[in-house]
Amino acid sequence: MNALVKDCLKLVVITVVAGMLLGIVYGITKDPIAAQEEKAEMEAFVAVFPESEDFEDLEGFSTDAASEVIAAYDNPISDHAGDEITSVVVALDGSGETLGYIFNITTSKGFGGDISLTVGIQPDGTINGYYSLSISETAGLAMHAQKEDWASQFADVNVESFTVVKDGSGSSDDSKIDAISGATITSNAVTGAMNSCIAYFQSIEGGN
Repeated sequence: MNALVKDCLKLVVITVVAGMLLGIVYGITKDPIAAQEEKAEMEAFVAVFPESEDFEDLEGFSTDAASEVIAAYDNPISDHAGDEITSVVVALDGSGETLGYIFNITTSKGFGGDISLTVGIQPDGTINGYYSLSISETAGLAMHAQKEDWASQFADVNVESFTVVKDGSGSSDDSKIDAISGATITSNAVTGAMNSCIAYFQSIEGGN
């Protein structure tokens, strides 16, 4: 019985000490991690609106409200009702005029898991393009979603929505996105997320 009590006490001590050490490590790393995340976020903002001088959170934005809009949207890329827009930021020029909106969105429809993007859309609906915040796709063809040659299909166009095609017709129609060869799931995931951003953009001030 005494041995059992001693073992239990040892486990309690180990647990307490481990918890304290984890707390200390968290306290040390919390600020550097937050700073790194903020830096990465700003890099993404500048990537989709390089001419911007300042950024402000969209007043009244609600993740739940955005999710309701997405859920009600008839996305040409099926089953994207679960896409989540986590934040919307207004890009401003040096005089405080609105250059457009920046959407941070995560979709779970990737082949390898979640894909998170930062998307820029001008007030008239023209898309500046997207920046990959994180992508868990299998190394190889699917990672072309991060490359400019494929991502550029979404830039400098103004459409109601995108669809993915495999016949190469994307070069002649702004609304059609040529699929990454051998990575249709990834192509659909990114394209569907872009459509979700367009749908929410159309519901906020400045959308058409």
